[in-house]
Amino acid sequence: MFFIIFFTIYLLGNVYIIYRIMHDLKLHGIALTIFITFYLAITFLSVYSFKISRFNNPTMSAKILTEVGYVWLGTFSIALTYLLISHLAFVFGHTPKFRYNTTLITVILILVSVVYSYINNLGDPKVKEINIVVPNLPVEKLSIVQLSDIHIDVTTNYNTVKRFVEITNSLNPDVIMFTGDLADTDITKTYEKYGLLDLKSKYGIFAVSGNHEYYRGITNYEYICEKINFKLLNNENILVDDKFYVAGITDFKTSQVFNYKPADVKKSLQGIDFSKPVIFLSHQPNPFFESQKYPITIQLSGHTHAGQIPPFDIIEYFLYKYFWGLYKDSDSYIYVTSGTRLWGPPMRLFSKSEIVKINLVKN
Repeated sequence: MFFIIFFTIYLLGNVYIIYRIMHDLKLHGIALTIFITFYLAITFLSVYSFKISRFNNPTMSAKILTEVGYVWLGTFSIALTYLLISHLAFVFGHTPKFRYNTTLITVILILVSVVYSYINNLGDPKVKEINIVVPNLPVEKLSIVQLSDIHIDVTTNYNTVKRFVEITNSLNPDVIMFTGDLADTDITKTYEKYGLLDLKSKYGIFAVSGNHEYYRGITNYEYICEKINFKLLNNENILVDDKFYVAGITDFKTSQVFNYKPADVKKSLQGIDFSKPVIFLSHQPNPFFESQKYPITIQLSGHTHAGQIPPFDIIEYFLYKYFWGLYKDSDSYIYVTSGTRLWGPPMRLFSKSEIVKINLVKN
């Protein structure tokens, strides 16, 4: 159903984009031929790249094609959003000159946004540090580094993930939390090459599953977590050094769909002594509506990617009450990260990928 909806929107959206540019900018002759030929070729490539991105041992040409295809998908997304918004301007004028100028300005804004979004995604993720006062903290400070949404795929260089590991270790965390969506391809035979085994923290690494873990094989993810020393929490909790609890659930929605260890917030918090701090892990932020009914200290989530590019940033802002950043509700906090990497188009317009260091500080 998802793919039917996606490709329907993709088909109709491309027809609309082609019509707007062709009609409003009055393309004809050789200019029209070049535009249509290029547009159809790159559109086909983007669809094909979605298929080859699932290859386990892609060639270099396949990786390049995937990168180009993903960038075009991002370009399509931005273009459709901007052109639909600019269409509202036609309420104020319908003359050919007005349409020409409006569409020309929109196309220029599209190109600027695409280039900026791609450049903005280059380089290391931003390191964000947050301090939260916790009255019942049994130590002076507990430093947590949150990683999430790495989405290893055929375009991911081994050194990219190794750099995440290097940055994380440089922050000297007491504990590392991974909140799901590790890979979009099978890495059961290549996981060692990403350097994840080199992650270091005083109390270890705790993880939960994301929705993509189910799409790519949840048992594969469980296998990888065991191999790279991620303590995977499936609707359970663990007391760490008699100082704090870490609890976690399987992916909130997808576990229900696949009927494999369905998410259960209540079960994950059973037996906890809430006089101690409780760090609750959930890939998706929405379980905070239930988890905050318990006296948890903080919930860590990802999944939203801060939208990455229009229109997803706009849609998710209204879709998720807890969209991106730090929130407090009742006496509990939730931090929703934009993700250590991203999914699909290597582009971000209004956000950056991030590695988050959260310091729980004694009152």
